Amino acid sequence: MDNTQTGLAGEFYVLAQLVQRGLVATFTLANTKGVDILVSNAELNRLFKIEVKTTDRNPHHESLFADEPCYHWPMSEKHERLRDANLFYCFVALRGCAQLPRFFVVPSLYVAIYVREQHAYWLRTRQKSVSETTMRRFRIPATDPLGFENNWGVLAGETVQEKHLVLSDPWVEPERCA
Repeated sequence: MDNTQTGLAGEFYVLAQLVQRGLVATFTLANTKGVDILVSNAELNRLFKIEVKTTDRNPHHESLFADEPCYHWPMSEKHERLRDANLFYCFVALRGCAQLPRFFVVPSLYVAIYVREQHAYWLRTRQKSVSETTMRRFRIPATDPLGFENNWGVLAGETVQEKHLVLSDPWVEPERCA
């Protein structure tokens, strides 16, 4: 599959998961920036926005950021600024046609801070000077220690857990996240 097909597959899988959970969900038009799916929760009288990011790659080890293999998704500098209580990312890890993908539902605030801080850390750890880039990367360890996998409850009114709002990775400088 090419990148477009991979992205579409992820979006359809996410839409199916949302509808199966009794939520009203619909794709946005292709020119809607930063939102792939709108989700309405009638019981809460609340509208959520979902941006879907999909990979078909297996987790791999990047020693700079984790001690274990991680799934990763490309992001950009703009994701550092997208902080909205009603915006969630659904990071999808495809696993072939015979298995359902893994779904990681992550608040936009966590993603924004993570993307900013991991890039700053990457820049600080370079041995030689590097040019600034707009490219970023979001990673989730394959063991999902923070419990983002199948975190659909946040769209049904469950409170976002504190650990899903604060970075605790060893490479984070806490004073930068305040």
